[in-house]
Amino acid sequence: MTRKRKTGLPPGTPVYTGDQIPSHTDITLLRYNDDEINIISDFQSIDFTIKDKFYYWLDVRGVFDPALVEKLGHKFSIHPLVMEDILDVNQRPKLDEFEHAIFITVAALKSEIEGSKLSKEQVTLYFGSNYLISFQEDPDDLLKIIRDRMFQKKGKIRQKGPDYLAYCIIDFVVDHYYEALDNIEQKLSQLDENIHKEQANISNELLHDLKVQIIRIRKAIYPVREVINKFIRSEHSLISPDTDIYLRDLADHSVQIADLSETFQDMLNSLHDLYQAEISNRMNNVMKILTIISTIFIPLNFIAGMYGMNFKYMPELEDPNGYYIVLGIMFVIAIAFLIYFKRKKWI
Repeated sequence: MTRKRKTGLPPGTPVYTGDQIPSHTDITLLRYNDDEINIISDFQSIDFTIKDKFYYWLDVRGVFDPALVEKLGHKFSIHPLVMEDILDVNQRPKLDEFEHAIFITVAALKSEIEGSKLSKEQVTLYFGSNYLISFQEDPDDLLKIIRDRMFQKKGKIRQKGPDYLAYCIIDFVVDHYYEALDNIEQKLSQLDENIHKEQANISNELLHDLKVQIIRIRKAIYPVREVINKFIRSEHSLISPDTDIYLRDLADHSVQIADLSETFQDMLNSLHDLYQAEISNRMNNVMKILTIISTIFIPLNFIAGMYGMNFKYMPELEDPNGYYIVLGIMFVIAIAFLIYFKRKKWI
């Protein structure tokens, strides 16, 4: 995949840098508090600068349209560099603080084709005192589960502000890392069992796919850890002290994921080395058997070759039992070799 670059464009120019084919963009605006929640059809009709008893979550799915991002940027006074980062889906996860808002971008991982592939999607959050805007790179609605939780009033999302909603979204993204690691662990266990089976045949493509998945997880989780730690250390007025304990728990999860990814990387390397050793052992066994067979037949071929010479005067040629005597000698030699190899524990 060739990444799109913005070489030569002024800083702050919004350009979509992903490889997704632009399709459609869906927007959902939730207005909620602890007592009620409803969907607003037109976000343009809401004045987010007016502080009322509600919080607002504007979810944008399918970040392909720079014009739409600029439109939202003007409505929420988003800095041009932030609008540029929203559309730059190949950047490193980060957290930036502004006077009246906080900007966060993280990498979400999704399993595809029954867990054999792992794709990346950028999720961007921008929140103020009473609103949060989320930008999902793909239009497939990764965060639907969180909205369902809010409608079912599960957890504390509706009781708390946008900072807690941002935590819930990041926590949901991190949970997908666990799912990817669970799938990798299951495949590593199957590989470990199959390696020791007779005539086991392990696909190099599978080993390569697992290696790529682990690298993607490690490449994503380390900057996400930095984002979470910066979130914890922030003294911004938009972050409530009550959210701190949840963020610390999330930081523990990120450390655990990083440790697991390193462990699975070591396991995969060990399994690869073990598999190569098993292949070498099988080849050595085949060569050993072939060598034993060759060793047995070398003297037999010598005897057969010697009596196959067309000399006229060979004493054994006139003996009526010569053929059977030579066969007997060859048989005795073969048995003697087998007994010798057995005593040496070569077979």
